[in-house]
Amino acid sequence: MIKSGATFLLILLIAVEASAAARLLNYENRVVRAAEQIERIKTDIDYSEEGVSYIKRLLPRTEPIEVKGREVTVDNTWLYVLLDSYAGERDPQQRLAKLNEIAGRLRALDDHLQHAETATSETGTPRDKIREILNRPAYQPEQETAVGGFIKRVLRKARDFGGEILSSLGRLIEKVLGSGSSNVWVSKLVLILVACGALVAGVYLVRRVRRVPGPKRKKTRTVLGEEILAEGTSQDLAEAGLAAARAGDFRAAVRKLYVSLLYELFERNLIELDESATNHEYLNKVSRFAQLAGPMQYLTDRFDYVWYGMFPSSEADFADYLASYQTAMLGARTLGERSTGSS
Repeated sequence: MIKSGATFLLILLIAVEASAAARLLNYENRVVRAAEQIERIKTDIDYSEEGVSYIKRLLPRTEPIEVKGREVTVDNTWLYVLLDSYAGERDPQQRLAKLNEIAGRLRALDDHLQHAETATSETGTPRDKIREILNRPAYQPEQETAVGGFIKRVLRKARDFGGEILSSLGRLIEKVLGSGSSNVWVSKLVLILVACGALVAGVYLVRRVRRVPGPKRKKTRTVLGEEILAEGTSQDLAEAGLAAARAGDFRAAVRKLYVSLLYELFERNLIELDESATNHEYLNKVSRFAQLAGPMQYLTDRFDYVWYGMFPSSEADFADYLASYQTAMLGARTLGERSTGSS
């Protein structure tokens, strides 16, 4: 009774927080609490359903936010799409990747909201700043592609067609069975034919599945949701990042270089890779190395800003990022050589 009463009180408090037009600081605080819930879900899988429900109560799908006396409606649909995708995912590795993605976006959103209060007239009004932040692609639900929509329609029609066949077959069986004892042998014959048909269909499907060559699964490692072939190297990732930069995709370049550094640290036996770890958890692991702590802090902050925050990155910004990356890589190799020499 006490527990249910406490739960009701918690729901009531959240409802009060979200009612009317919440202040920007109140909204920012709830974003932080939602991020904390994601971290709890990562450590307690049994808490997933309750945690997801709590996050949705903390951050309604849409709500008005008061920013310095003016009201703006925020759309948290992006969060609901990711949470629903996580709930429907069965692959543990993908579930962790989705949780990391949600946590990263919430942290980046929190950082942006903290700075929005201090926005000056040169960068627009606070209301415009909030609207600009929440209109970024990172905080918008993914649009369904034409191919995806076509596949969904085909599957829906196939399901409806199969349902109609089963329904008609069920009515036929009921009609035969209800026609009286004189037709008992006919009834049994119909049931036998249906069973045989189902068996033949099952065998056929099994054989067809066995004939279809499945994709050969290659061993991979997962770093911040990115899969890396077991035979891949940090240099491969770095080259992919530089190629992305030459093509003008500095956001992807920043991600590739960051993952490349983590993989180099792993190859030098300086850290262990964990598919559930976030970029800040990796930062904590590296902070014990004095010569890496500084550049790693900068690289992690920029990774948050560009990747999760969806801020644009210019060629000049990337040049600074690349210089810090090279400094960190040099430090990693030096530490790795010392470690090898001492052993």
